[in-house]
Amino acid sequence: MLCDKYAPTTLNGIVGNKAAIDKISEFGLKVQGGERTKPLIIYGPTGVGKTAAAYALSYSYSFEIIELSASDYRNAERLKKIVIPATRNRGLFNSKVLILFDEIDDLSKKFDSGAEAAIMDIIKNSRQPIIFTAADYWDRSISFMRGSADPVEFKKVGQAEVIALLEKIVKQEGISLERKVIELIARRCNGDVRGAINDLEAMAGSEPELIERLGVRDAKIEVFGVLDKIFSCNDFDLSRNALMRSDLDLEMIVNWMEENITKRYRRKEEISSAYEQVANATRFLNKASRTNYYGYLRYVQVFLSAGISLSNMGGLTMLSRYSFPSTIRYLSSTKSDRAAASEIASKLSAQLHTNKKRIVSEYIPIIKAMLKKEAAEVGNERAIEEAEAAFGLYEKEAESLLS
Repeated sequence: MLCDKYAPTTLNGIVGNKAAIDKISEFGLKVQGGERTKPLIIYGPTGVGKTAAAYALSYSYSFEIIELSASDYRNAERLKKIVIPATRNRGLFNSKVLILFDEIDDLSKKFDSGAEAAIMDIIKNSRQPIIFTAADYWDRSISFMRGSADPVEFKKVGQAEVIALLEKIVKQEGISLERKVIELIARRCNGDVRGAINDLEAMAGSEPELIERLGVRDAKIEVFGVLDKIFSCNDFDLSRNALMRSDLDLEMIVNWMEENITKRYRRKEEISSAYEQVANATRFLNKASRTNYYGYLRYVQVFLSAGISLSNMGGLTMLSRYSFPSTIRYLSSTKSDRAAASEIASKLSAQLHTNKKRIVSEYIPIIKAMLKKEAAEVGNERAIEEAEAAFGLYEKEAESLLS
């Protein structure tokens, strides 16, 4: 792909953000000179060159680079097993090893217990240079790192710089594309250089009118717009782009789709196919959670977007309003009840010698039935007192078993 072919191999090849590049270059010089440095945390919007800058730094100063994925640093055990040895040893040819934690703010939301402490320990004791990338330096999830890493801000790249880069690629590749299309790509990319190169490749050899299919990058779409686009476009790329440009959690999209497929599709074949795609997405979501390998999420995205969109065989209706997911509504309305049941289960687990989930689903219904029978014989007050004594419950907790 063109974005790989024209990936910068030196820091001077990064488009825009000169002040940030100078700071990264200074970091590289200090590391090369043997000076111990704080890690860098390079932050900014998608596609502006954060990860590319880390790789360009490694090429410029002949560092080996180790890029860590989500499964490599989600929990303390894997950090100690994989990352800590890398921070203590030099590279194959006695070179420095640059350790890259990519998208730390996004992945920190999925950290297991101990991961934050392990990362701080790595920062404190590493003999090798470390770079983190993030979208938002002020995200609460990475507040534990502030003061321990030097921030380097990348801003959206200006249109003139994007146009200059695209014209250079067009010339070198011999692509026939009108200047106005190049300008439109640069305007629509919203400072996302990588996205602009991808759009340029998509437009190569196409009619200028097809520029409308690209949409506007980084424009966030609210849930009804995402659903409308997926259900109605019947196009792989457009439906997937709609999902990718939204801020919605994939599990939330699953809930919305489950609730609303029958609001849009009328034919049994369409409905069956769409629900099959949701089932496939759910399977891969569970697999990602179970294995800690988040590469499975790319399949989830395809099933929830293009899979459902291409289930449309022409029986689409836009007359019915979307319904809020009943699952989420139920969980919201029963939040206090579930919290009370969980608290009771915690107290009962020592006596029943089993887990909270089983106590809530199996034992509490039995205890409720026993208490109600007792209350019918001796009265509510006496039954509540007996439940408090027998299970070590507070009065309100015992009362909740009778309500």
